[in-house]
Amino acid sequence: MDNPVDLKSGEYTASILPFGAELCSFKHLPTDTEFIWQADKSVWPRHAPVLFPFVGRLKNFEYSYDGNLHTIEQHGFARDLMFEVIEQTENCAILELKDNNHTWQRYPFRFSFKVKYTLVGNKLTMSFDVINLGLTPMPVSFGGHPAFNISEPNDTIIVFEKDRNPLSWMLDENFISNRKKQVTDGNSHILVNEDTFSKDALIFKYLKSDWVKLQFKSTGRSIKVNFEGWPYLGIWAKHGANFICIEPWQGIADLVDFEGDVSQKEGILMLPANERIEKSFDMEVNI
Repeated sequence: MDNPVDLKSGEYTASILPFGAELCSFKHLPTDTEFIWQADKSVWPRHAPVLFPFVGRLKNFEYSYDGNLHTIEQHGFARDLMFEVIEQTENCAILELKDNNHTWQRYPFRFSFKVKYTLVGNKLTMSFDVINLGLTPMPVSFGGHPAFNISEPNDTIIVFEKDRNPLSWMLDENFISNRKKQVTDGNSHILVNEDTFSKDALIFKYLKSDWVKLQFKSTGRSIKVNFEGWPYLGIWAKHGANFICIEPWQGIADLVDFEGDVSQKEGILMLPANERIEKSFDMEVNI
């Protein structure tokens, strides 16, 4: 059974599916406001997938490591596997995925991957804890992909905390090109419209900002994602859809000109044996 794990804090609730450790609801009860996209299968059938052990697409869905070639899905396998709920309180839950027969065929490493959700009032924190349980270094990246409801693209402004004119790295058939483009108004704002995501995701590297915010003109409501300490940020939506994903990443898709061992790929961490990396980001909603 994939019964959601439900959290509550004051006027707010959150729900997480053990399948994929996926956030499927973040709600303000008095106004019955749902902030998370409800996975309309005719548009995009996910809510907030977890990305592990790689972020983005690899060329031919393959990577080379230590002389061996392996095949793996875009964004890795975690979003399509069942996690175990190892801890739960009223406002906190920890879910864990460990290596198994399915993962070894794609990623021949022993690991523990924990995702923790903590709800405190209007702020939901998503934490990642990756442990290398093997005897050799483990290549890894990970990230979040929460999709937030919007009324329509033209009602939405994306605000950067500090970057007045951040440039987005352009994609070339799902891979990161060497070209960049201007996407803001020069004053820290992306004025979203129907064409903002017509060429796929907006991708940023090493921003000065610690947060970005979705701001809604019609209601004054906002959703702020604090991603301090994350080197990459993706912002994406299906063309014309009524959601926007704000995605803190510890890694990116292959560069168009990348060839070689995955240990040399931009964004990959080589996690030593018996070591761990922990990282978190916050989602803060304001009614």
